[in-house]
Amino acid sequence: MSAKKLLLLFLVAAFLIALAMVGVAHYFLRPLKAEAVAQEALKQAGLEVREASYGLELIPKAPKALLAFYPGARVEPLAYAPVLAPVAEAGYLVVLLKVPSGIALLGKERALEAHRAHSGLPWVGGGHSLGGVAAAELAASEGLPLILFASYPEKDLSQENLPVLALFGTEDGLLPPEKAREKARLLPKNARVVFVEGLNHAGFGAYGPQKGDRPARRPREALWREIQEEVLLFLGGLGLDAPPPPQAHR
Repeated sequence: MSAKKLLLLFLVAAFLIALAMVGVAHYFLRPLKAEAVAQEALKQAGLEVREASYGLELIPKAPKALLAFYPGARVEPLAYAPVLAPVAEAGYLVVLLKVPSGIALLGKERALEAHRAHSGLPWVGGGHSLGGVAAAELAASEGLPLILFASYPEKDLSQENLPVLALFGTEDGLLPPEKAREKARLLPKNARVVFVEGLNHAGFGAYGPQKGDRPARRPREALWREIQEEVLLFLGGLGLDAPPPPQAHR
């Protein structure tokens, strides 16, 4: 075979490999877009909604604490509005963090940016799925209360004295209950661990079905209310209800 033919074959093979890599990257990094119900949740909530460099802020009239929330991998932050807008209505400034390429581990500093913008408020870290891994790391380093949706810490926090709420779904296909129970051992011993009956992995937000997940077995509105109740019960028990100083809210 001539050198020209070998070169041509090499170039064709390189092109096909590059094309395949682009296709794989597109598949794994394509965003999971928020459904229309997420935008509707913001309209109905009666909150001030503000775009910031670090995320989407859901601002109540008199915020008493900040919840900085990391989205799951590739999930549009807005998708968590149906679950967390009612939490904001209850007086907690919720920031749905924006992270590079939809990967929370690439934007761990975003929660710190949100905190600096509202430094007068006590704060809580939270996250869904891979976002919960970033939130757990933040909570451990900053000594923060932590809210996890279908997630667990990468490191063992069982000896830490951190308030933690960990919510899992009985129908989660990506983090099945048996694995979730095993991973829950990494949480502080006083953590509140709840398995929401009928909830799947994608049911913590409104972004449509997720590959590898199982169908939810209850209406999502009922599931969202149960999640909200657990979150508000947890936040209410932290003693963060004192009125913030005037400079806390920009």
